[in-house]
Amino acid sequence: MLLEEILSKTNIRFAYQKVTGNKGAAGVDGIAAADFAGQLKAEWEAVKTKLEAGTYQPQAVKRVTIPKPNGGERKLGVPTYMDRLIQQAISQELTKMYDTDFSEHSYGFRAEKNAHQALQKAREYINEGYSHVVDLDLAQFFDRVNHDYLMNELSRKILDKRVLRLIHKILRADIQENGQSLPSKQGVPQGGPLSPLLSNIILDKLDKELEKRGHRFVRYADDISIYVKSKRAGERVMESISTYIEKELKLKVNIEKSSVTRPWLSKLLGFTFYHRKGEKGITVHRKSIAAYKDKIRLVTCRSKPYPMEQRMMEIRRLNYGWGNYFKLSEAKSVFERLDEWVRSRVRLCYWKQWKKPKTRIKHLERLGIKPNQAYMWGNTRHGYWRTVQSPILKRALDNAFLKKEGLISLREITNPLLSVSV
Repeated sequence: MLLEEILSKTNIRFAYQKVTGNKGAAGVDGIAAADFAGQLKAEWEAVKTKLEAGTYQPQAVKRVTIPKPNGGERKLGVPTYMDRLIQQAISQELTKMYDTDFSEHSYGFRAEKNAHQALQKAREYINEGYSHVVDLDLAQFFDRVNHDYLMNELSRKILDKRVLRLIHKILRADIQENGQSLPSKQGVPQGGPLSPLLSNIILDKLDKELEKRGHRFVRYADDISIYVKSKRAGERVMESISTYIEKELKLKVNIEKSSVTRPWLSKLLGFTFYHRKGEKGITVHRKSIAAYKDKIRLVTCRSKPYPMEQRMMEIRRLNYGWGNYFKLSEAKSVFERLDEWVRSRVRLCYWKQWKKPKTRIKHLERLGIKPNQAYMWGNTRHGYWRTVQSPILKRALDNAFLKKEGLISLREITNPLLSVSV
């Protein structure tokens, strides 16, 4: 039976490795990743017995909010580590049941699929002449999932009633926010290991409908882009698919945020498209660049007295994560411009840190600047940013020096085979 497979030693061991490896925040019980091994050893047999008997009750889910890149807030649900383990164990077994039947156009939260593949497929459609895109925005998708609809869909494939009852309890677990427990009447809290798979199960019906109608599309979780050959066709598709989503899936389309537009005016998973040599290529969207710059500004803020070693470490961490995701961009000049701007921000930190003219002169001389020139530069009356853009610091704190100090450029990360001196 399915529940026995979910609770098998092998499955639970793998689930434990996954949830502890992610090192997420503690749930309402305050148990963190480092303490979970002790809790599991002491409580698992009792928890397993309750799961088998159908008496296990998930604890409340802690609600936290994080800012969205485009403004507003996203609500996340943080289960306890014990509930995370159970959700992960369920997800592993259900994935075996469902994933092979999912649409090839679904790219989110799947082992053999990723965002880069979705973008490459979208570019393929655009270069085939599908010159307009229908961007569908599902209003608060994870918060609006209808529990009855979802359980009905799950019951088509899951025959073990105990597993269905357990999933229903997980969906109905209270939400703890600001010290208060609130009932969960709809939605699948983002943050739990089971929610990504459940979202794909719900939206797979939409994928199949789009395939049935012969549409070119890509879907990554609740990001849905349908490619058509004219604005008029896009408007027809927008109307008919929106009606289908609201009537059949019991979800709501955000009309204000949904649109029919040109692909190079749209944003898909942080990227957009641009014209190049008779075709369309992939590049980083301006909002993604703005978000990256905001993070660099926080790290290099002049008013925060961080040691330079800490600043360099945080920039490296940011660049590795950001660069490895956005390396798909075919417009490599984006990374060169950002690297130059980041180096200017770092030089600004050094100049601000040196503060007084006497200190600046001393450091400039140590960096190989002739004494008379170091004296003249150290006593400059130019503002900080103007000084950074002048030969004063570009020569003293050159690219090679910054690299030696630990600054890793986006250009190196996005093209590791490139031998450059930055």
